Amino acid sequence: MLSHKSIKRLLIDLSLKATDKPFMGVAENYHAKNLTWKDDIGLDSIEMLHLSSLTNAFFNLFELEQPPYLLQYTKVDEWVELIFEAHKNDIKSLNFFTSGTTGQVKTINHSKTFLKREIDFLATLFNDAKQIIPYVSSCNIYGFLLTVGLPEKLKIPIVYPSKINVAKLLPHSLIVATPFHWQILLQNITSNCVSTLAVSSGSKLFEGLYQQIENKGISLIELYGSTETTGIAYKKSTKDEFHLFPYWDFYQDENMLMVKDKESEKLMPLMDDIIQTGNHTFKLLERKDKKINVAGNLTDLVFIKKLIKDIPNVFDCELSAKAV
Repeated sequence: MLSHKSIKRLLIDLSLKATDKPFMGVAENYHAKNLTWKDDIGLDSIEMLHLSSLTNAFFNLFELEQPPYLLQYTKVDEWVELIFEAHKNDIKSLNFFTSGTTGQVKTINHSKTFLKREIDFLATLFNDAKQIIPYVSSCNIYGFLLTVGLPEKLKIPIVYPSKINVAKLLPHSLIVATPFHWQILLQNITSNCVSTLAVSSGSKLFEGLYQQIENKGISLIELYGSTETTGIAYKKSTKDEFHLFPYWDFYQDENMLMVKDKESEKLMPLMDDIIQTGNHTFKLLERKDKKINVAGNLTDLVFIKKLIKDIPNVFDCELSAKAV
């Protein structure tokens, strides 16, 4: 599941997380050799400590009897080799970080077997893809499954946004993005993309935006899931309802509707209110915590309203959000 190339991508994206920099899809560092964390990536000593902590957690290195002391190595490729050797035989899972928008950041452990099951299913949904264009970081659960696991399963290349022209996409390119990215991408994508594939996740794709994407001729699949659950369901059209992945079932207890893993029998609560419409289909309503997505980040309007009202000379305010 983890090659030298994918480990390097994950490490560099984790370095962005350590320095609070956004993923920009610039290709150079992913392919360059002999990079040093300090001189080439530009990390200072505090950022190196943070990156080391993130790396140990993500790759589950503390599962080893003698985890490597990463900070004694200055080159990116040295870290890559250590992690590759650790994962060849000894480490059976990876850890992913929640966004922290629903409280404290949590670390969620998923076994490689669990992740592989989803990658195998995603490969059936996107089996026509010839290359993958990522607009998301590889070290979150969505990015890992679609831009690390899927290209290795399908044996197809990753082509970074800095290397492509979205107005002239090659046939069967798979764009991996979020609703926030799609609002920007649609301004540059041509009107005839009948052989372009796409996927969106991270928050609800507004019906009007979904329709705009389809009007460009793009075949888009929207995925529903979370860091805690990984993928739960998908829909292939704005007119469709969400359909559960084949290894999930609905489970209704006295208080809430959940999903159940058919293999492990594990129950998973959902972050959103849904309406079950069939044995394996549902309509998505809204988040249970009432947060909304703004520019790719979950936002609590009640909390924002309080902040504004606490500003001197502000007596009251009202906030609303609408799709664009």
